[in-house]
Amino acid sequence: MSEFFKNEMVRGDIQEMAELQQYCMRAMMSFPALSPEKQHEYFEVLMTLIEKQKIFYTRLSLSDDPEAKNMQQSMKDGAVLLGAEPGDNLLEMFDDLMEKVEKMKAEAKRRMDA
Repeated sequence: MSEFFKNEMVRGDIQEMAELQQYCMRAMMSFPALSPEKQHEYFEVLMTLIEKQKIFYTRLSLSDDPEAKNMQQSMKDGAVLLGAEPGDNLLEMFDDLMEKVEKMKAEAKRRMDA
């Protein structure tokens, strides 16, 4: 394991992102059946996950560690599998995702208040 991934903060962030991702996957599977409050919670957790992924990607970008560079490339490759273009800026993609989630959250709130 490289020095980058031995860092306690990095390991904690990876663990936290994994837990957030698991929560989001479970909630997404039953989203239409969730109460409005749980839907709101889902959007909040999803936004937290995206923000943490963006910060982690930035850390990877700033590191010279070969394993960090491999992880960064894996994230880029994963984005391409999800529809991004190979040259797309992932930081902008994270920002776009945040905007989309904000809109979905606002729409869910509007329905809840109606």
